[in-house]
Amino acid sequence: MPSSQPTPLLPPPSAENSSRVISDLRELAALTSTPDGAQRVAWGPVWRTAHEWLRAKLAPLNLQLSTDPAGNLFATLPGASDKTVIVGSHVDSVPNGGWLDGALGVVTALEAMRRYAAAAPPPVTLKLVDWADEEGARFGHSLLGSGAAAGTLDLEEVRSLKDKQGTLLVDALKENGVELDSMLNANAALKKINAKAYLEFHIEQGGVLESQNKSTGVVLGTFGLQRHMLRFVGQAAHAGATPINLRRDAFLAAASTALECREIARRHSKPGAGVVCTTGVVKVEPGFVTRDSRRRGNLRRSARA
Repeated sequence: MPSSQPTPLLPPPSAENSSRVISDLRELAALTSTPDGAQRVAWGPVWRTAHEWLRAKLAPLNLQLSTDPAGNLFATLPGASDKTVIVGSHVDSVPNGGWLDGALGVVTALEAMRRYAAAAPPPVTLKLVDWADEEGARFGHSLLGSGAAAGTLDLEEVRSLKDKQGTLLVDALKENGVELDSMLNANAALKKINAKAYLEFHIEQGGVLESQNKSTGVVLGTFGLQRHMLRFVGQAAHAGATPINLRRDAFLAAASTALECREIARRHSKPGAGVVCTTGVVKVEPGFVTRDSRRRGNLRRSARA
């Protein structure tokens, strides 16, 4: 039976708590970064090192550790009620990523668990979560673990994904003990939690708060995201001998589209509801200087509204 006795409030966080968060973040960065930035790309060896580091930090707290079928790591501190507050973020990064991106939310959650684990049982159950492959940097599909937990992951959409070295996502998952066809079972696992709130502390990435000289902000909504891969087909020809009026340059069509996407975003934006559009990858073939880039151009873009 849950206790009916009120749980004493913890004292406010101290400078010691803040210093320990910064110290942990620097320790993780030193362990998993190069001079170019964080290298904790999901499903790879550096990411696994980060996971081992996090588990080692959680071990002294005697929490209940578990990994769901999508590879998301949970650490549970039972409270006086099974009503649950989930708090966390992700430790995976993009290549050459920022040392605070994602890791800040996980490490502040770690410090919160330390504080509550050292006191009387909290009034509600606390769960730290480290979402797996939030960035999608390696296989081009973000929110993989959290999407599976939410029940929105389309398995067929990701089944054939490969990284730049040709490794299939399904094989990378198996290397980390995750079976693609079982990932959606993470949704059933999440539904078993009597979750009442989710909190994520995240560094600002757009510079808006900084421009307004504000230290923090509360998220009221988020972007809807679409990603598209477009292929432009032209005709390869000699870069010196072919007149401009006879060229069918696929890259110029791709470049014009990228510029127009920016204008589309501007036209659809309004106060309090901005739209952005980003061209993130352009691959041009045949890719040598004596041919104009007219045979094929691939353009990958993201649109958020």
